Amino acid sequence: MRSTFIQDAQHGDGGWHQSMVTENGIPKGLRTVLTERGLWPTTGPRFRTQCRIKGASGKLKPNSQCLKRGSCCARALLASQPDFKAQKGELQAAIEAAGHLVLFYPPFHCELNFIEYFWGAAKRYTRANCAYSFPSLKRLVPEAMAQIPNELIWKYSNRVKRIREAYETGAIYGSEIYKSIVSTKYKSHRRVSDT
Repeated sequence: MRSTFIQDAQHGDGGWHQSMVTENGIPKGLRTVLTERGLWPTTGPRFRTQCRIKGASGKLKPNSQCLKRGSCCARALLASQPDFKAQKGELQAAIEAAGHLVLFYPPFHCELNFIEYFWGAAKRYTRANCAYSFPSLKRLVPEAMAQIPNELIWKYSNRVKRIREAYETGAIYGSEIYKSIVSTKYKSHRRVSDT
């Protein structure tokens, strides 16, 4: 947790800075951070750090849905604060500070991540040339990755861009509009038909 700026119209500078560590460099706890913001409840039932639910084994486990509710526990309340929502991850901030652009793919969507096509090509090569032993696999993996030409990697990247464009226009997967945006257009007598 890094220091943050809390916007507050009643404050002279438009807000105030909150450090996430004490003067001794010790990290503040959730309760201290929320108390400084005036959000820790002082009355009513005990305020939990995190909501828990019973798992299949009967033991309590963190409730993954609590962060979506906003104020059911200390973690959800702090996560719902605008400055926490707007804060970039440390890695993203460092990459952008170096002048690069960070693009996040949707989670668990291999069609929109061109590295998945690269891994697929490397796996095909490995399966075709492997003796199915661990020493053979150790030798083949670097070889499989090196044999994929840069031109093919660029083609994978361009395909992903076209798929993203199709989804951004609202095209439904498999529809004619989707195919017209994503599919390579052949303009010669060697054109392969859809059938």
